[in-house]
Amino acid sequence: MYFNNFEMSLRQLPLKSTYEKEDLMTKDFLFLKEDHVEVYWAPFEYINKDAKVIILGITPGWTQMELAFNYVRHNINAEEYEQLICNAKKNASFGGTTMRKNLIEMLDGIGLNQFLHIDSSEQLFDDKHDLLHTTSVLRYPVFIDGKNYTGSQPKMLNYQAFLRIIDELLVPELNSIPNAVIIPTGKAVSEVLKYLVSENKIMNQTILFNFPHPSGANGHRKKQYEANRETFIAQLAAAMN
Repeated sequence: MYFNNFEMSLRQLPLKSTYEKEDLMTKDFLFLKEDHVEVYWAPFEYINKDAKVIILGITPGWTQMELAFNYVRHNINAEEYEQLICNAKKNASFGGTTMRKNLIEMLDGIGLNQFLHIDSSEQLFDDKHDLLHTTSVLRYPVFIDGKNYTGSQPKMLNYQAFLRIIDELLVPELNSIPNAVIIPTGKAVSEVLKYLVSENKIMNQTILFNFPHPSGANGHRKKQYEANRETFIAQLAAAMN
């Protein structure tokens, strides 16, 4: 959607094995700045309209931002736009070995692999990526005073700039895949989806509210997961019928 606006700046990035914040968090890629909030564009624009499941985060963090930029910068002359942004998202989605490992364990633990008729949810990040759409409530990376935004201060539903991003980007994105199961990662994401459902803004029927964020830093992850696991299993079973 906004790729063309930033393509020239992207092509001017030097080829490096790893990028630092001073390479990417610059005015060339600044999408929105308000108070101490900065939103940077990143190549997270691919939408898999054939997906059976949507895994929804708060916003891409620095790790995911760097992975996506890295892939696009190194492959921009070798791949067509659609394939390029698809592979960039695949490469960056829930990047970081611990977070992805935790997520796969939780998904298999509720039988998502059975729902999708695959051996393991790990395949969603590999040869069965066509079944998955990953995205965020706030599509582009958000930083508060230069640090990853965690969804708490300011709250997404209390901040007008975030509400505009949700209405302009997230709502049409989810409505383009209305039959997919949505798995919101973390309390803040569930709160946004409950609001969108209450306002009749999205059409998805199966949403696993209160699914915990897979970050290793989430100390309540296992307890919250076990408390809701049977509900998640039942929801997926109902969706299969």
